[in-house]
Amino acid sequence: MTYLFKLAFKNILRSKIRTILTFLILSFGVALYILLACLMAGFDKVSIKNVIDFETGHYKLRSPDFDEDHPYDLKNYLENSQALKTRVLKLGFVQGAAERVQFLAELDNSIDSAPVVAVGIGPQDNQVFSLEQYIIEGRLEPGGLLMGKSLAQDMGLQKDDLIYLTFRAQQGMYTSIEMLITGIVNSANPQVNNSMVFMNLDEAQKQLNTKQVTDITVKTDAFFKVKEYEPQIKAAAPNIQVYSWKKLSEDFTAMMTMKRKFQGIFLLMIMVIAVVGIVNTMLMSVYEKKAEIGTMKALGFTDQEVSNLFLFEGFLIGLAGGLMGLILGTLFNSWFYFVGMDITAMMGDQDIGMPIMGVVRSAWIADAYIKALLFATLASIVASYYPAKKVTKMEAMECLRTVQ
Repeated sequence: MTYLFKLAFKNILRSKIRTILTFLILSFGVALYILLACLMAGFDKVSIKNVIDFETGHYKLRSPDFDEDHPYDLKNYLENSQALKTRVLKLGFVQGAAERVQFLAELDNSIDSAPVVAVGIGPQDNQVFSLEQYIIEGRLEPGGLLMGKSLAQDMGLQKDDLIYLTFRAQQGMYTSIEMLITGIVNSANPQVNNSMVFMNLDEAQKQLNTKQVTDITVKTDAFFKVKEYEPQIKAAAPNIQVYSWKKLSEDFTAMMTMKRKFQGIFLLMIMVIAVVGIVNTMLMSVYEKKAEIGTMKALGFTDQEVSNLFLFEGFLIGLAGGLMGLILGTLFNSWFYFVGMDITAMMGDQDIGMPIMGVVRSAWIADAYIKALLFATLASIVASYYPAKKVTKMEAMECLRTVQ
């Protein structure tokens, strides 16, 4: 067996150009798969963080009458929010809870207007959300409005400009108020930058003529334990609708699932290309070594031993190509991990279907490395099976007659 391995190694070095081409195709295919998997994982990681930090928190507590199809309906207000928040905060794993009131409004600068989601936020908002960390100019002051950078630029607004905010209060009356822009936010979430404005919670409630809120957002000590913590949250908030961040971002998680399927298809395509290349290499090797195959059989080598020789050649090409692909994939991914990809520079402030802006970095995914190496090696062995099987059907005398 050791002799066959040594002979297989020597054989793949004899046809250097053909072996190198097959090796390179396999290596670059594996490297591209690793890069794609790590990039997608990085995108997913940042997207999840942005969804949680700016939109959902870990849980949202909403009225039992909350209508998901009409999220900004006035009947969705949550009663007794203070008592509810106090009960939830007593749970040991809860790190913060913030009340918010959200409503639809129209922003008007006397020249242009734009529909926005207006959000009233309280002093505990920074315990759950990261909005405050992304204020690039000014701050949210009493009687003021905080708005996204992209929205401000689209409407030709800046800090200390006056703006009209028009909305419908709880009793159904339309109200228009003049507000001062006291701060600009440039978050990592395009929805916040493009279509949201923020004001103090008590002022929003006063203008809406209500003391209620639309939701209480909860932050725990671990976002990945939402299933484990959910029964306790529900027990502390009976008869209240409890939504985890996974439930609130089902569209996004469905997109993540589709991306994983795409990765699988990409890996399959790589393996098909590799299989075709290896089959071609092995078949050429069989035809070129007919005389040698005949000599080996005449010397007493069994059909299985000769067949194993070609299987070992395929295995060595697959293993070497896979290992080289891991090295190349690591080098490619290192750039995107340490330097990253500036989505805003590439796409501007456009919403690309994922809650990401600014520089996004890839991740390191051990699973991608293991899959790539296994698939590359197994595909090479499978690709070598047909040429190896063909050898077993060749007679020694027939092979030797081909010698000129």
